[in-house]
This record gives sequence, C-alpha cells and structure tokens, in this order.
Amino acid sequence: MNRRLTAVPALAFAVLAVAGCDGKTRGTANPAPSTAESSSETTRSTADTAPRVPSPLATGSITSDACATLSASARSGLGLGEGEPRSTGNGPSCTFQEAADPGNQIDVTTVTANKNGLQDVYDTKANDAYWGETQAAGYPGVYAAAVDDRKNGKCGLFVAVTDQLTVNILVQYDNGAGASDPCSVAMKFGEAMIHTLGG
Repeated sequence: MNRRLTAVPALAFAVLAVAGCDGKTRGTANPAPSTAESSSETTRSTADTAPRVPSPLATGSITSDACATLSASARSGLGLGEGEPRSTGNGPSCTFQEAADPGNQIDVTTVTANKNGLQDVYDTKANDAYWGETQAAGYPGVYAAAVDDRKNGKCGLFVAVTDQLTVNILVQYDNGAGASDPCSVAMKFGEAMIHTLGG
C-alpha cells in the first residue's frame, strides 16, 4: 500500500468538506450523506448563477468508474500511473499517482450525490477558503476548497461535464513543479478529462 493513500480520506475531507446547512455535499474522498433530490429539483432555473456547459459530455463510464476520466494515452501524457478506484458517499472516486513519484497524487471524484452540477458548487461558495471561476477546455469550472493549502501542493478544482454533473479534481503534490503550482496540475487533468470524454 502506498504511503499517501491511507491519509487521503481525512485530508480530502478537510480540504473539500461537506457543505453547510443546505444539505448539498462537496466532492470528498470520505462518505457523506446522500443528497438525493426529487426530479423536479434537478431542472435548473433561469435564476441559477453557474454557467452552462457548451455541450453535455458522455458521462456513462465515469458515473460508475472515476478512473475512466482519463484515457491511457492521457494518463501517459500527464505522467500518471493507472488509477486505483474507490467508492465514496459522493460518488465513484479514483486515485492517480504520478509514475515518477508516487508521493504525488490526484484524487478524482464523480460527484453523483449532487444533481445540480456546478450550481451546487456556486451555492456553497461561502464555505470555501478560496473560490475562483475558470474553464477547462471550454467547460466551466471552479477552483475551490474549504482550506487554502495551495502553497503546500494541494488544489481543488470542480469541472462541469454536464449541467447536472461535476467532477472534483484534488491535487496533492509533495515534490516537483506541481508542488509549487498544484492548480496548474489540476487544470491539465481537467482539460485531459474533457478531451477523454469527447469534448
């Protein structure tokens, strides 16, 4: 077992904690209460503030296996090994370790527990220590986490793949260039994921 994987659940829970009192969860590596909502609540209203995706991506593979967020060629291009799948209360998760340094890893969660996609991230922004809008290969995203540990090689990124589904990318790098700029690593992963899913 690698030395980092056992520490991931507690760390990820601290960095991307369950959101406040509105019952919406954030992407974490720990089980969290289900946020199943009625079908009427899954239709976004015109009052929503989160940007829409330009075109919904095919997400069937990643709603059961978060390791499918990257193709083999995309993993190789990012210097990552084959992912290790896990199941969490927020949805399927996968841990990718850097091939050259297993101490550097990326945890990815398909946040199936929420039904309103990126809007749920917007609705809980008051709980975040940092929060910033961005785009990954033209798809809307948000850099956000409950604890700002970016100077220590950790960065959280949510990317919308449909208007109802986001993927949470949590970078945890101890060494190399990624440790000093973890958000750029998260963005590269997000862009590769969009291309893998056909964006």
